[in-house]
Amino acid sequence: MLHPKHNRIDYGDQLIPPDGYELAYAVGTSYSLDLEALMILPVALFYAQKLDGNADELRYDMLDAITKAADKITVYYQNGQLKVPQKYHHLMAYWEKGIQPVTMPHHASSFHPKVWVIRYEGKGLAPKYRVLVTSRNLTFARDWDMAFATDGEVSDKEQPKNKPLVHFLQYLNTTGKKTIPAAFLNDLLKVKFDLPEKFDAFKFVPIGIPNSETGKPYSNPITTAKTLWDEMLIVSPFVDKTTLNSIYEATSKTPYLLSRKEELDAVDEETLNLFDCWQFSTFFQEAEYFQELEDDGTPPLAQSLHAKLFVAMQDRVPYWYLGSANCSDPAQGRNVEFMVELKAGNWAGLKTKDIFKALTDPAKSEGITLFTPYTFEARVSVEEQKNIDLAIRKIKYDLTKLTIKGTATLIEGGTAYYLSIQIDASHLTLPKGFEVKVKPLPENQKAGVAINPEKINSIDNFGGYAETALSIFLVFEIAKDGHVHSQFLLPMEIELPNSRLNKIFSAIIDSREKFLKYLTFLLTGEETDLIGNAKGNKDKTSANGNDAWAFTGTPVYEKLLIASSRFPDKLKSIDTLIQRLKEETTELDEPIITAEFEGFWNVFQTFIKNKN
Repeated sequence: MLHPKHNRIDYGDQLIPPDGYELAYAVGTSYSLDLEALMILPVALFYAQKLDGNADELRYDMLDAITKAADKITVYYQNGQLKVPQKYHHLMAYWEKGIQPVTMPHHASSFHPKVWVIRYEGKGLAPKYRVLVTSRNLTFARDWDMAFATDGEVSDKEQPKNKPLVHFLQYLNTTGKKTIPAAFLNDLLKVKFDLPEKFDAFKFVPIGIPNSETGKPYSNPITTAKTLWDEMLIVSPFVDKTTLNSIYEATSKTPYLLSRKEELDAVDEETLNLFDCWQFSTFFQEAEYFQELEDDGTPPLAQSLHAKLFVAMQDRVPYWYLGSANCSDPAQGRNVEFMVELKAGNWAGLKTKDIFKALTDPAKSEGITLFTPYTFEARVSVEEQKNIDLAIRKIKYDLTKLTIKGTATLIEGGTAYYLSIQIDASHLTLPKGFEVKVKPLPENQKAGVAINPEKINSIDNFGGYAETALSIFLVFEIAKDGHVHSQFLLPMEIELPNSRLNKIFSAIIDSREKFLKYLTFLLTGEETDLIGNAKGNKDKTSANGNDAWAFTGTPVYEKLLIASSRFPDKLKSIDTLIQRLKEETTELDEPIITAEFEGFWNVFQTFIKNKN
């Protein structure tokens, strides 16, 4: 049930639609968010592909999924936790309206849930929902995490146990500019979700958001339960003395505590002596650096513990709590979190001691021992780093509260833009030794400009950007004594040209050959090759020299006829594609959308209009 070798899951597999279904709408939440991860996420949701692509190897299915993602997917994240991509790709602009930062009322609070709620629809089939509750952020981190997933169909009556989940989504509706559709919420309330094997019941457990019916906030059930646990297993990357003492007082036997070494080092020995303490294996932390990974080109990363799991026993019945909440004070209600409670049946492998052995005993885990005994002799002071982290947290929060405005001005007689940035830092103060710099996201030549606290900053250092390179995001960098400790993105209030997204698209589909391949993909889903990087390629011509070869002399014509009768919605997508390319490529020596093709397409346009 929790074997480190046999119970591994793939994030992308959890998002792929069931057979016969396709994505209708999805809501996701994450504490930290990676724009590069967002570039490949839609491929799993739209086209049932694994999360194994990258922006430098853009496929036709990736392009199509990214360009329509923001219409059907909304991702909420903690403001100030949008990661700076290693390489900026212009297609990231398509996600700008699909991601929503959440600003908490205090710098010591976090928007911390990691949840997906997805609606799938299939022709002639009842709508299905999937809920994924996990400890994993939407980034490329390869830390050890946990996840729970359940599917269900929309029934004809309300399911009371779904109310906490609906309340959580209603809370999200109060935090940003986008609104989750009412029909999505109404049907979610009627979904009968599958019960996981070997478990008798489960509950959705939001934390730190209001109950829409009572007005009272949801609290953490682990520490607020009015009960005495017989046994407790804690797996948490972050811990603190207050929460540990609270759990110890509510547990009869010595609890198991599995965490990161640096977190255990930060807790006093008197508190730790109350627990059976284990640390995440240093072997697994560094494993990627001495494994042969050159074959797949994946750079090695340090692994760490990021899973959050509490297994409690009461009257021989195991209760599992997993999701986003750490064993720390913020997770008791100051943060917004999301967990799931699972009541287990009388099965082997589900009890506290079973899970403990699976994670610590080589004989039970086939040599994959994730945790080793914690020793007090190897303790290292982490107080200085903790103080720096707290100071950066406060600075970062204060930056998210600033008014940041930008203006993009077309250079006279040219096609590039200047950027003017105004940051009102009148109420910003920085601790001694700290400095904040800022620059536009697409800037890769100039260094960031230092922000002067307690002043209004007008920055005119940046320019020469093509319209396709413009972004609403700025890169902020926090340093102490010259050492950079944090980099992240914040959006600015700025009006960018309405044609920007179309220009980005047409800069990729920049030849008739690419247009034909993209058209083939939209009609059949079969063209998933990489999009060629060369521009202005000479396309093939037919034997008679007529450029209509690419449309009427190939099976595309027949495929369009089939689509017009069986899949009329595909024709609407194609019409949008044609109009987009027509607007942006009229000045080319050889336009992609020729007069011959427009005459050919008029027949299908008439069909689309008649269907509406």
